[in-house]
Amino acid sequence: MIFKTSNKDIKNLDYFISIAFLILIMLGGLLNTLSNKTYINDSWTIGEWLINYQGGFVRRGFLGEGIYFLCNAIEVSPIFIIWFISITSYFLLVKFTIIESKDKVSEVFLLSPCVFLAPIIGDFLIRKDILLILIFLFTLKILKTRNPNILFLNILNIFGILIHESFAIYALPIQLFVFSNKVEIAKTKIILLKFSPSILFFISCIIFKGDKGQAMLIHQSWINKSFLFPFENLNYKLPLGAINAIGWDTQNVLKILLESLTEFKGILWMPLVWLVTAIFVGSFFLGDYSAKDFKIKSFILSFQFLPFSILCVSGWDYGRWIFIWILSSILIYCTCGEELKSFKFMQSILLRYDAIENFLLNFQIHKRSKILLFFFVYPHCCWSLFYLPSLLIVPLYSILQSRKSFLIK
Repeated sequence: MIFKTSNKDIKNLDYFISIAFLILIMLGGLLNTLSNKTYINDSWTIGEWLINYQGGFVRRGFLGEGIYFLCNAIEVSPIFIIWFISITSYFLLVKFTIIESKDKVSEVFLLSPCVFLAPIIGDFLIRKDILLILIFLFTLKILKTRNPNILFLNILNIFGILIHESFAIYALPIQLFVFSNKVEIAKTKIILLKFSPSILFFISCIIFKGDKGQAMLIHQSWINKSFLFPFENLNYKLPLGAINAIGWDTQNVLKILLESLTEFKGILWMPLVWLVTAIFVGSFFLGDYSAKDFKIKSFILSFQFLPFSILCVSGWDYGRWIFIWILSSILIYCTCGEELKSFKFMQSILLRYDAIENFLLNFQIHKRSKILLFFFVYPHCCWSLFYLPSLLIVPLYSILQSRKSFLIK
């Protein structure tokens, strides 16, 4: 009977765990910020924000150009602007997500290492991902209205795409899907036309992806303003990290993909480990809140999995892509979930999830088993045997739930 817990005890436990996660977020956020303060040593985090248009139009350069202009105008270090944007975006994203998820997704799960602790633990707080998902939330809010404002929707999409083209991969498909079900059948032919500005900007970013010459010019534009970097001696002659990566050709991308597909860490085959990790994180989401709306959450996770797969092909930061996959799915469910369930053709689709519903219900996250969320951690980039114990959390959930049911009987 030890697993019989009153509602009051459950709420107290939830509150305790949530406070613990918040403390970890605040302390970890401070450490993340302070550890990402140079271009040379943090070229994949800080460097990503420094991509600008000083070498001509190039993907991911829009926000960097704005930072470059502001730094020249008021002579403030880009580091401080990057910190401000990252921390503000993270705070707003957490706040708005908790508001949207009331009575739908538990705060314990949202604040856990599966979701909002992931950027802290994985050290990708100072990346563009947080800002982009915040923009994605705003687009969903527009899409949720009875008559979505296509102009504002395209403006936000274009803004996100110019910051990082990956935004289009996970944001546009769900927008097209939801919008196509909001309009009359006779009008579905003009949907692509309505979204054409967003699609054209995405194509432009693919075409003008950048080359080595542009990467060098971007790098030199900051070297010439080295006095703006107070935490380092900026005298490195060649572009680094994210700036250097915009000059990569198809061969570089295919080489990285091949290395990822054939990578082993001891006995661990990395593609399989990342797939298992994604399944576990998705299972936590499905089982959260006593498996409420299991079928529609399953559909959303499935729908977003294709963009997630495309992102995995384009890079090796698989933990970041899992974070985007799970959080984008949560936001879609919280903002558009009820509307999705109301679509007529969705009824037949949701019936297909009956077969797996009973099997996955063992992963409900509630009562004392929530404390196991403390131990589930996945890295943003490179798996190792060090992280293997965290993959045992889902089986432990299942054992606890089975044990609980047995004792209650």
